[in-house]
Amino acid sequence: MPSTPHEVLIVALREQPGLLGALVSRLTGVQLPRSLKPTDATLRFVKPAELRLDLVLQGGRRRWVLVELQRSVDPAKRRRWPLAASLLFSQTGALGDVIVITARRAVARWAERVACVRTRLGTTLQLKPVVLHLGAAESKALLDERRPELALFAAWAMQHRHGPAARAVVERAFELTERLPRALRRAQQRAILSVLSERMLELLREASMNPDKIPETPAARKLRLFLEAQGRKKGRAEGEAKGRAEGEAKGRAEGEVKGRAEGRQEALITLLRARGLAPSPDDEARIRGCADAAKLDRWIARAATATTVREALGTRTQGARARPRPQGRSRPTPASRS
Repeated sequence: MPSTPHEVLIVALREQPGLLGALVSRLTGVQLPRSLKPTDATLRFVKPAELRLDLVLQGGRRRWVLVELQRSVDPAKRRRWPLAASLLFSQTGALGDVIVITARRAVARWAERVACVRTRLGTTLQLKPVVLHLGAAESKALLDERRPELALFAAWAMQHRHGPAARAVVERAFELTERLPRALRRAQQRAILSVLSERMLELLREASMNPDKIPETPAARKLRLFLEAQGRKKGRAEGEAKGRAEGEAKGRAEGEVKGRAEGRQEALITLLRARGLAPSPDDEARIRGCADAAKLDRWIARAATATTVREALGTRTQGARARPRPQGRSRPTPASRS
């Protein structure tokens, strides 16, 4: 499964095809056609088979470039790269370039010779790609004030590194990114953070929290301010998400309470009607206005044996009130009545 650094750089190259030309020109001195545009990176054959590649750029019908980002050795590329190049050669009638970009020296050496196959008899099938190894020297060359967009490649090359030199490259990449237009600047800053390892990110966070203990260059300050802004933004987002979750939980709880009360209300009204004790509109309003589950349960229990709705609801009728005893008169005894 492709990693985050892999996908981040592919997206950057797909959205800004000129980045590849700038990278190749900076490291090799060769100019790629400016007309190159992203195309479908899945190559299909007449038979139901296909090759999924990282990126294919085409300029017109006879110019193409196949780009592969390689983080580790993959023996399957021995077959796939020659097959993909042969298919594009057949479709366009012209040979294009296969460019492999890697940050590991061992992978770069492997990529240069992997697609060379020879039989015992001497038949040879060979594809020699253009391998761009983004090492320490290349990373410094990519930190060019005139081409700040190349700083992303320099940071990408640091994805496996964590030392002071790697940190300096990342800080310089952030400093150069400040030269880009606002929209591109934010996108490249996020992309740089996305390609770094967790260990490097932790070192950067530690430095941003202790600027007094660790010497801070202007580049490091820009990075610290960006990390702090990202932290505040993340905190706000987490707070909003927590608030929404708590609100939803509270809403669900209130909804459940209301639902249980409404269920009891309907059960009580249905029971009264089933026993021939039709509640009046005022009675129904009183029942539906009661949200106390315990009280509703008492009403339901009384409704099972009550002879009137008012008895079920515990309401005394006017005739059932106790009459006041007359003053000064005593209750007659059995002897006086006789």
